[in-house]
Amino acid sequence: MLLSGLSTLNYRNLAPDTLEFPAGVTGVFGENGAGKTNLLEAAYLALTGLSDVTRLEQLVQSGEKEAYVRADLHQGGSLSIQEVGLGRGRRQLKVDGVRVRTGDLPRGSAVWIRPEDSELVFGSPSGRRGYLDALLSRLSARYAEQLSRYDRTVSQRNAALRAGEDWAMHVWDEALVKLGTEIMLFRRRALTRLDDLSREANAALGSRKTLRLELTESTTPETYAHDLAARRAEELARGATVTGPHRDDLLLTLGDFPANEYASRGEGRTVALALRRAELELLAEKFGERPVLLIDDFTAELDPGRRSFLLDLAASVPQAIVTGTERAPGAALTLRAHAGRFTPELDMAEVGV
Repeated sequence: MLLSGLSTLNYRNLAPDTLEFPAGVTGVFGENGAGKTNLLEAAYLALTGLSDVTRLEQLVQSGEKEAYVRADLHQGGSLSIQEVGLGRGRRQLKVDGVRVRTGDLPRGSAVWIRPEDSELVFGSPSGRRGYLDALLSRLSARYAEQLSRYDRTVSQRNAALRAGEDWAMHVWDEALVKLGTEIMLFRRRALTRLDDLSREANAALGSRKTLRLELTESTTPETYAHDLAARRAEELARGATVTGPHRDDLLLTLGDFPANEYASRGEGRTVALALRRAELELLAEKFGERPVLLIDDFTAELDPGRRSFLLDLAASVPQAIVTGTERAPGAALTLRAHAGRFTPELDMAEVGV
């Protein structure tokens, strides 16, 4: 999997441009606010069709109505062109000129590592659940479809609860149990491998504490229907569905204690890196190609061990784009970022200066 070219137009603070990327590591350095993170965000969007912004218009440059990103992607010996058009409340995806859905894009195309990943450890259960659901949706189109149907069913059931429609609950409960059971069983199966890979990565990062991943479930496939019925009065009073996989958490245990309560900031960052490394390996196992690796601000890692881990990880994949306030060592291409523009720079030591 190689991103040979990235084009942007009216995307955040990025100047309109087309950048070409070689195999190996591309290092992007510059001051904060120069556009480095926006470049990685644009690449991730073009590769996966995914963005975590709350409103798509946030991605459009101030004063403009639409934005555009394009990825020239080499996969399995062939070239494809993936385009994403953005406007107020809408996103249009195309592959080789044909309109597609997000699920039609290569699901194992990219992994993005960010300093904000520490929130996977210290943030809310919804953030950890979102991480797990996003990863499993990329591993399985079936999971993504069932999760979408489940979320719609919860919303419709909540509307019925707020309207006091107790008589209709058996209809919604039947659909919810069927969809939710499949989601829970898939999560359990996938978590077995994700737990192994995360524990190995955490150890490779030098942690002396064992990392374990578990699901904290509000119900089980065996008791789901019973639990819904048992909490019917509470749900009618609250106007919300309080039982099901949409209420579950991904419990991260470091040593013998929950990481979100007892881990130091450094330990939390190590756990977050372990999760992203596990994500990369799981996608590579599933799709037979290692994803393009996007690493945002490797220089934010003050710990030499984690910084070396990131740079070694970048060197281990066919292609990585690594940003920082200083040059990434060993890069095949170095770009200087300034005011949303990216200029190639020579390594003076290599040219004998």
